[in-house]
Amino acid sequence: MRGHLLKFLTVLIFIGVFSTAAAKEVTVDGVGTDRDSALRDARRVAVEQVVGTFVDSRTLTNNYMVELDNIYLKSTGFVGKVNVLSEGMENGMYKVRAVIDVDQNPSPEILQQVQAVMALNDPRIAVAVFKGNTTAHEEAIESAIMDRLISLNFTHVIDPNVVAGLHNAQMLNSLYNGQPISGVGSSFGADFIVLAKCHTTSRDIKIPDYKGGYLDTGLNNGQTEMVAKIIRLDTGDILETFTVETSGIGEGTTTAERAALKNMANQAAAKVDEKFRRIGARSSSGLQIIASTNDYNKVQTLANDLRNLPGVQSVYIREHRDGRAILDIDSNQSIDSIMLLLSGRSSIRFVIESTSANTARLKI
Repeated sequence: MRGHLLKFLTVLIFIGVFSTAAAKEVTVDGVGTDRDSALRDARRVAVEQVVGTFVDSRTLTNNYMVELDNIYLKSTGFVGKVNVLSEGMENGMYKVRAVIDVDQNPSPEILQQVQAVMALNDPRIAVAVFKGNTTAHEEAIESAIMDRLISLNFTHVIDPNVVAGLHNAQMLNSLYNGQPISGVGSSFGADFIVLAKCHTTSRDIKIPDYKGGYLDTGLNNGQTEMVAKIIRLDTGDILETFTVETSGIGEGTTTAERAALKNMANQAAAKVDEKFRRIGARSSSGLQIIASTNDYNKVQTLANDLRNLPGVQSVYIREHRDGRAILDIDSNQSIDSIMLLLSGRSSIRFVIESTSANTARLKI
């Protein structure tokens, strides 16, 4: 059965990628809490309309009786020109209608890259890599990680200088140590942070003199270790942890350590790439709750109630502003099933205003 499934997926990839190789112009609507999020939604709709909707593990299980988790095929492509036809607030949401050019690219690598971005809805990502326990930044490593994220088509990568001041307030140290801090994401406008500490040392390289001693070669061996964590800022949850170790050789301590740090920059960027693809794969259900409330404590309570429901893997508070909160849900349940379960178990009172295929609107 697994062999047949792989063949099935291969055919889907071939058809989805190669049958729409030419650029295509589509007219779509986008909805969000502001203009930026509405345009992102319009781009997503345009790409999905051209390439096709997601094929995920739930579809395979329902249609082919195959028990296989976390396999899905996502639409891919590059958005070209965006011509906004109309835009404005409507029923409390910002709506845009636009004509969008979507250029298809058959590269499997592009398919994998766009996967995480679309699953996470192009989140705001901060990067902070510190020299040990100091407030000094390892700028080369930060730049390498940011460049890699941008190459993956993440478009909201935040400059490290924006978060530098938080380290002095011990906030980032608390996050690094796994202590949740409520609402920290809104304090500098990020959804995730790549937070790391980097330690670099060096030692002389000596060789035996075959007389019971050692000869100094004039070279040094630099060693760098980076321990990094990817943290979701609305909850303080540590989503991924990883360690990278590199070395480098040079004449003198400074040169050797620089060589080790240069190697670290490349390897750390590759590791962050891998980890965000994994995070994206875990956030693929596309379920969403839009709740009307000015009370952030109620939003947090709602999120916790959702996390405690059977079949819900994770809940992410995307944003809360202007009396409206958006929560993304990773679950194999339908949105209607989640609302039914929540109605009997939630610790707060709410009214279901409407539901669609993947979205529920609540008034708290």
